[in-house]
Amino acid sequence: MIIAERKNTKTNIESLNRILYLLDYNKETLLSESPESSFNNASDYVKSIVTKLEDRKDKLPIGHRYTGTFYLRKAYKIPFEAVKIKGSVFMREDLHSWVVESDDEYAKDLGYFKNVYREKKMVNTLRRKDGEVVFEVKRDK
Repeated sequence: MIIAERKNTKTNIESLNRILYLLDYNKETLLSESPESSFNNASDYVKSIVTKLEDRKDKLPIGHRYTGTFYLRKAYKIPFEAVKIKGSVFMREDLHSWVVESDDEYAKDLGYFKNVYREKKMVNTLRRKDGEVVFEVKRDK
């Protein structure tokens, strides 16, 4: 599963950053026992691995988003009634439910939906592959 791979990669990055911190913290001790070039090589090697892991993590999706018109089943109505919504729904990679992202009055305060439908007959539900893949947005620090 992709979410587990993201978490493992993030854990590896944090561990390597801790190693870099410890290298810098003990720099004087390390330099007293070995040449500076060896210290710099070790530090550069760990930094290059961190960069590669961050690139790999950035290429993994965090979820799927479908944008357009879709239908939700109105709660507590028998017979079932479809509500037409214009907007988008988002499914995180580790969940199996959609979150509605719309300004529609009915959908404004709703939580998660297991079934979001493509047509008013409410037969075919939206799948992950119907939406576009969403990647994490990197923000500048």
